[in-house]
Amino acid sequence: MLLLTRNTHKTPLKLLLTTEAFSSLTNQFMQILLPWYILSTTGSVLWTGFVGFCALLPNIFSSLFGAAVIDKLGRSKTMLSCEVIQLMLLGMIPVLIAGGRDWPWLIGLIIFLSSFFDAPGQLARTALSPTFSRYADVALSKTSGIIEAFDGIMSVAGPLLAGAVIAWYGLLAAWIVCAVFCMVIVTLCVIVFTNRRPRQLRPAVSYREVWGHLTTDRSLWEPILFTIPTFILGQSWELILLPTYIYEHGFNSVYLGFLGATFGLGAFAGALCFAGKAKKFTFFTLLSLNYAGYLLSVLVLYFHLPTPLVLGATALCGIPFGAFGAMIISIILLRTPSPCRSKMLGLFATATYTVESVCVLGLAALIEWTGLQKTLLSVSVVFGMLVIISIISRRKEDFWSVLSSGNKKYLQNRTDLIQ
Repeated sequence: MLLLTRNTHKTPLKLLLTTEAFSSLTNQFMQILLPWYILSTTGSVLWTGFVGFCALLPNIFSSLFGAAVIDKLGRSKTMLSCEVIQLMLLGMIPVLIAGGRDWPWLIGLIIFLSSFFDAPGQLARTALSPTFSRYADVALSKTSGIIEAFDGIMSVAGPLLAGAVIAWYGLLAAWIVCAVFCMVIVTLCVIVFTNRRPRQLRPAVSYREVWGHLTTDRSLWEPILFTIPTFILGQSWELILLPTYIYEHGFNSVYLGFLGATFGLGAFAGALCFAGKAKKFTFFTLLSLNYAGYLLSVLVLYFHLPTPLVLGATALCGIPFGAFGAMIISIILLRTPSPCRSKMLGLFATATYTVESVCVLGLAALIEWTGLQKTLLSVSVVFGMLVIISIISRRKEDFWSVLSSGNKKYLQNRTDLIQ
């Protein structure tokens, strides 16, 4: 679907980016609020892991389900519907807290239901980005970089704001702020939806066809395969490791917010750099740096370094994360024909959330049984091995180098498919 524009073709893209920015702000706000709330009210790492698991598990199924819904209802309608439902569900939490009915299992259930609609809404926004980028005459790699940059800067604003609101006004006020953010997102989605053009129906593509395209394109499935291990810490770092580290060492929510913010600042810088100089990056160099960044972020916690060193190292780790996130989404979108994009993104999201949900619950259990230090050491060993594997796997024909500059004919074919 395309928006009706009056003075500029950039309006649809600006609306989409603004919606993405507020969505990212809400998610980052909740990354601090949710684990801190559970830890503060229960004092249990296992309960924290369970609720984190509830936040991720539904996305495994809704990513596949959501892609089919997008094909049937359209991207704008799917995006609006999912955000309205999430607003209703998350808006219930401050009501339950005020009424003294905020039992952990009930909060977990609400988060579970809300998360079921998160992935389809995100998929719809991502699937809209190539069309709106073309309409605004903006390179897709630049759009992906800007979106990752928004994620990065909101990773700064969200944790800082969450930590400050929790410390100064309490958990109830923080949940109310979260509901207000959801209301803003719904308002933006309504603007996108009410100004769209009539939908042009296309033949539905089955998951079998999408899977066939994925398995026959080595330059698509191999980058995805290398990306999957990064999700071992994708949500676990924010939902389990950081909150437990802060909680066990007696720090407050403000420091937790600063840690999330410094990582987001690095991610913002990396994504912004990718948006401006995408062709100068290579896949395997960025992959190795990304693995190394995860390793460093865990080691500074393991050795319990002074606060300035932890903050500085965390910011440094975010730089390759932001650039790599923009690159992998660009690869998926550029190497996937337009009719297949929703379901390809659904497959990728399903793999992502499967790894993240299992690791959130697994790391929570590991901390409960062996302690935080042994868990951090185990994760460090895993990412140390991944760094070595990524260096060994380097090849002359780098995935991104070929796609961004060495194969203009392929890029033109992708543009023709979009149009």
